[in-house]
Amino acid sequence: MPVAKAILTRVVFGAIMIAAIGGVLALEYRSPWPVEWGMDGFILTVVIVVLGLLGLREFKRMALAAGAGLLGVTATVGTIAVATQPIWHKFVPVDFVLWSEASPLAFISEMKVEDAWCMIGLILAGVFLEQMIRHRLDAALARVGATVLAVAYLGAGGAIILAIRLDKGVDAFVLFIAVVKFTDMGAYFAGSAIGRHKLIPWLSPGKSWEGLVGGLAAAAGASVLIVWLLDMPMSLLWAAGFGAIIGLGGQFADLCESLLKRSARIKDSGSLVPQFGGVLDVIDSLLLAAPAAYVLMNVLL
Repeated sequence: MPVAKAILTRVVFGAIMIAAIGGVLALEYRSPWPVEWGMDGFILTVVIVVLGLLGLREFKRMALAAGAGLLGVTATVGTIAVATQPIWHKFVPVDFVLWSEASPLAFISEMKVEDAWCMIGLILAGVFLEQMIRHRLDAALARVGATVLAVAYLGAGGAIILAIRLDKGVDAFVLFIAVVKFTDMGAYFAGSAIGRHKLIPWLSPGKSWEGLVGGLAAAAGASVLIVWLLDMPMSLLWAAGFGAIIGLGGQFADLCESLLKRSARIKDSGSLVPQFGGVLDVIDSLLLAAPAAYVLMNVLL
């Protein structure tokens, strides 16, 4: 595909995705349900689940290409359970029990940090059980490892993104999304225009140092603009620093997915979005930038 046409296709589909994100954010700002229902974050949860399942499908493709495989049942259940954990309490009220105060619903609604670790332990046990039942000894280490990685990558990443929305508010969520995606756009256009020096050619031949600098500059600028427009309680200097740090985290996250793809000897995780690749190619930078963003927001907001 000619360069000009490729760039035009990327801009068009990028605009479509921005419009879709804008629609989700608009619904989060103006919830269609009454306030007393406490449904904040429900729409984002649905989006995260759908993207997580699509991403899991692509992850399975990569795992198979790398000779590992994936345990589909526990990967699916585990990813959804972990990704949606921050919002469980909204849909399982403490006083809504089936048998007694010790019911599973009460446990879910009052889940503490240590309980969440127990949930992860149960998911891990389920992974081993599925391997034993379905595959016995066949590629056990590779298949179990790939499944646990999928749950951690998509499940934990999705949960932290959701936690940013629920714990820090819609404005903080807008800031996070804008910073990560402006990094991607800045890096792409700066790299296409002036990229000469390869960043890590053995891992991601298309990335350049010039693109990285352009991406971080775009991230810092977007962060300052969002903080100023939304009148967030963060100084503009810290906003620029936040943007640069999270932008760097997003670029590192992109390299992490490149590591998986190159190990599997595939170019893109999928082909759902022309010129972007698959779902994982679109959300990869968000998944691993989210932990750093959450930690920094705890300090700065």
